[in-house]
Amino acid sequence: SGESGAGKTESAKLLLQHIMNLCKGNSQLEQQILQVNPLLEAFGNAQTVMNDNSSRFGKYIQLRFQKNTVQGAKLSEYLLEKSRVVQQDSGERNFHIFYYMFAGLSSEEKEMYGLLDPSLYRYISGRFGTQDVAQHWKHKYQEVCNALDMVGFKEQEQVDMQAILAGVLSLGNVTFEPEESNGSVKVSEASQGWLKAAAVSHRKVLLEVVVPSPLLSPSVSCCCFLCADARDSIAKMVYGRVFGWIVCKINELLAEDVDPEVELREIGILDIFGFENFAVNRFEQLCINLANEQLQHFFNHHIFQLEQAAYREEGLPWETITFNNNEPILNLLLAKPLGLLSLLDEQSAFPQ
Repeated sequence: SGESGAGKTESAKLLLQHIMNLCKGNSQLEQQILQVNPLLEAFGNAQTVMNDNSSRFGKYIQLRFQKNTVQGAKLSEYLLEKSRVVQQDSGERNFHIFYYMFAGLSSEEKEMYGLLDPSLYRYISGRFGTQDVAQHWKHKYQEVCNALDMVGFKEQEQVDMQAILAGVLSLGNVTFEPEESNGSVKVSEASQGWLKAAAVSHRKVLLEVVVPSPLLSPSVSCCCFLCADARDSIAKMVYGRVFGWIVCKINELLAEDVDPEVELREIGILDIFGFENFAVNRFEQLCINLANEQLQHFFNHHIFQLEQAAYREEGLPWETITFNNNEPILNLLLAKPLGLLSLLDEQSAFPQ
């Protein structure tokens, strides 16, 4: 637990390495567990104001043991900060993979995916980097490709994945304007090329999703806003599905090959996303901060309350340690039925 940049991800990686070393980590499986990190960081980490390589998702790694050797592992991912795909605050970047692609793809590959100059794309805020930074990203792109091969992505799957990511970037540049003849909304003439690049062969289907029926929209200006919102929602959903696809592939690779009747021992490592306080804190950041508060409460309860109760019970000479109890904060958000999240759930269930 801790704020962004405190060292949680690096500590988790060192802990994994240490466990593998204690297991005499020479097996292929143990090496693969260590090698999936570059892939997860490329798609799940980003530069924030506080940290150049900030985890924007939570991951829980379950290592399963038999006779002191790792027989399998499972990765669970939580709460990927998908809002970052479509919007970043000042001084921040989108997920690393977009920049790695621009730096690592050849000119021919960029042409194949329809990628233009990075400064043109709204979803990466027109910011790229210096030549030295681009060289570092190029190296990172190669690491990602190697990790994709190792995890078991076929060549065509890797091509499809990068086409999807390029499509997400193109989708961000699609804009909308009023249709003068009937008062509805259409994709602006200036962004027809971006729509074509984003949709590939499914332009009609994409249009049906992002441009609502004029009968459902109270005004043209509201309809333009709804279209932009639908466009961003699709981009976030698609990126989330790509990330989930990667995690599924990793779990297929790391699944244990043992007798199902044998009970395995397990070590679980939770690498949580960092606490941050931005100028504008969005819903994902609220959930991230709340998860950290819950972990802090868990530690407080075990370290301060249960431990000290055990010392008192055993009659040990002990000076009571006081601590800040954050339970009121958790109750404000999580209590049922009147916590903020319960009230939001209730309101969300109402029609319209």
